[in-house]
Amino acid sequence: MAYSNLTLNASMQNSTSTGNVTHSVSTSGSHLIDYINYIFLPATVVIGVSGNLITIVIMKSRHFSLKPSSYLLICLAISDTVLLLMQPFNKAFFIDIIGQDVRAINEVICKLYFVIRRTSKVTSSWFVVGLCIERFIAVWFPLRAKFVVTKRVVLTGILAVCLIVLAFTGSFSYSSKVVAGICQPDVYDLTDTAEVDRFGAMLKAGSCLYSIIPMVILITLTPLIVAKMVQQNQKRLVMAGPAINKVKDDGRVTAMLIGVVIAYVILVLPITILHNAAYELKISAFASNNEDFNLFKEISQLLEQLNHTLNFFLYVMTSYRFRSVFMNFLTCGHYRALKTPSSVTLKSRSSTNTM
Repeated sequence: MAYSNLTLNASMQNSTSTGNVTHSVSTSGSHLIDYINYIFLPATVVIGVSGNLITIVIMKSRHFSLKPSSYLLICLAISDTVLLLMQPFNKAFFIDIIGQDVRAINEVICKLYFVIRRTSKVTSSWFVVGLCIERFIAVWFPLRAKFVVTKRVVLTGILAVCLIVLAFTGSFSYSSKVVAGICQPDVYDLTDTAEVDRFGAMLKAGSCLYSIIPMVILITLTPLIVAKMVQQNQKRLVMAGPAINKVKDDGRVTAMLIGVVIAYVILVLPITILHNAAYELKISAFASNNEDFNLFKEISQLLEQLNHTLNFFLYVMTSYRFRSVFMNFLTCGHYRALKTPSSVTLKSRSSTNTM
């Protein structure tokens, strides 16, 4: 296949492509984005990776390790960490700093890079879906939840997701090639109708796997979870003892999930629209000279990167137990606030009754 007919031909696009990023025609908007990237990229990598590592440590603590959902949160943190660590190699200014695209040392490395990158992105989406399904079962079928959502079931689901996603991303790697010293993710011949259709089918399948199907599941189940929690909160007024504490605990975990879901939908949807719009317009998503399109591309990438950075902060903001364990982590075990006021009150009442 002649490279002169490839979608990423620089002379056809009037720009110099660098993999998933582009040195476009200089504009004030592109300069602003470049300055933002110089600050935003290292900040999100450092903050995101640190937060994800802390999340893994907290999920391994005795307060979370017995919950099946902790395995999903650990895997989500690992996927997000892998993607964040790979992100610098995908940026034009980083390639300029080191003087070459290290992904383009040979075609095997180029393909491997995008297999790992895509796998981490897609598995991250499905781990969020797994959390949502776990919450749905726990809230709607509390008596059956501990028999349905077991450690074995969760680990089997995680393994199945990883294998299916890896098989797809491995197949999609056929379009990742080194062109003019740059590792490109979407190389195909625009003059070959069969190849265009093949790439389009893979792109649509990837979009469904990465965002569309997960979003449909999340948008369907999350309102049902919220509705059930509202119903349980109304019953809470007449509850006493352990029952009321169980409802409160479920409410906190559900609030954490809702935060993750809302962030996921807002931050991931733009990048999905970007890739499919580029295909329909018959241009490369990362080698177009359209200034408005390039600005949308940069904003979409920034939002996507935030999606893999913010989960730790969402956990801190929405989960009392997570905050408590985190404070213990920061103070080396000197912080002691894991018991809610209601549980302390119940224990004091129990002590009074036995005296």
